[in-house]
Formats: sequence, C-alpha cells, structure tokens
Amino acid sequence: FQDENGKFKEAHASDVLGLLNLYEASHVRTHADDILEDALAFSTIHLESAVPRLKSPLREQVTHALEQCLHKGVPRVETRFFISSIYEKEQSKNDVLLRFAKLDYNLLQMLHKQELAEVSRWWKDLDFVTTLPYARDRVVECYFWALGVYFEPQYSQARVILVKTISMISIVDDTFDAYGTVKELEAYTDAIQRWDINEIDRLPDYMKISYKAILDLYKDYEKELSSA
Repeated sequence: FQDENGKFKEAHASDVLGLLNLYEASHVRTHADDILEDALAFSTIHLESAVPRLKSPLREQVTHALEQCLHKGVPRVETRFFISSIYEKEQSKNDVLLRFAKLDYNLLQMLHKQELAEVSRWWKDLDFVTTLPYARDRVVECYFWALGVYFEPQYSQARVILVKTISMISIVDDTFDAYGTVKELEAYTDAIQRWDINEIDRLPDYMKISYKAILDLYKDYEKELSSA
C-alpha cells in the first residue's frame, strides 16, 4: 500500500474494495499509530470521491461505512443491513447461504423479542412509572444496550440480568441527578453500601421503593444462578 517514502500509493485509489478494507482496518488503530491514521485519511478521501460512480450494492456498502464504520456498529443491526442491503443484491450471492442467514437472523430475533417481553413484564410489575414518575422509562433502551454487549443465543440469561441491572441503575441515576436532596442521597448511598433491608427505615418513602427493588433483584439473581 505504501511507497518508499511511506506514502500510500495512488495506484490503489481505484481498488474500492481494497480501500474499504483499509478504511475499516484503520478504525482499530491505537493512539500514535501514524500509519493507520494516514490510512484512514487516504481511504476516506478516495472512497468519498468514488461513491458517485459506484454501482449498487457496493455504493450502499461504501456509503454506510463512511457514515459509521463496522467496528462501531451494533452487530445485529449491521447483520440486518448487510443481508438486506448488500448481500441480497449481489449477483454472485449464494441463495442457500442467504436463506440460512435470514433464518438465523429471524430465529435469534424471536429469542430477543421473548427476552424483551419478559423484561417488560418485570418492569411493568415494579410500576415505577406510577411510583417514581421522575424516573425515565428506559427498559427498551436498556435492552438494546445489553444487546450491544452480547447478542448470541447462549447469553440469553446474561442479557436479561444485564438489562434489569442497567434499568435499576437508570432509576438510581435519575434519583441522584434530578430528584433527591443531598441529605437524602447521602442516606441512600450509605444504605446501598450497607446492603441491608433493615436500613430501609432511614430512607424517605420514595427511596424505599427503589432500594427494596434493588435488594430483591439481587436476591433473585442469587437464587437463579445457584440453581443453574
């Protein structure tokens, strides 16, 4: 890719797929990685100039990459985009492979929907929307966050645990950022550190709700994991 002066060869500017791979690789660079910094600049300039003359689906693939590199994407979101917007339009596609890719995506999506339904029921039963109206209702957002950590089917239990934990952290975060007084928050922090249900009487009524919910949640985790 480079000449004797360490510059990227302009002869590679016409190799769009090669440039795209170089562009994606440059996003896993470390600090002070001058070669990949130059690679990013070189590939970006030439990919942007190449877009108007590219044919579908390569045009969509390059445009999407320039908006957001693969390394920074959510795996299942990127998978759906690649299946429907890129591979399905390829003239050389393998129809059997495409069919299995769609089947895999849909089966895993079904599992994700079941998990979200389970978490949503748990969240609805807590009724924080009514009892803690200052807190944001973010359970779907939190599930998407967990999905970005691990999407594979074997991590179903871990996903559910993570999304419940993140949702509870969100409640605590809103309590600290937007509602509680300094004195109340100090008492809440101390109660969390002690991790004892007997500490609940020291808290104002609205804090008792989330404090008990947190302790109950971790008791559920303990039972669930001990029986696994």
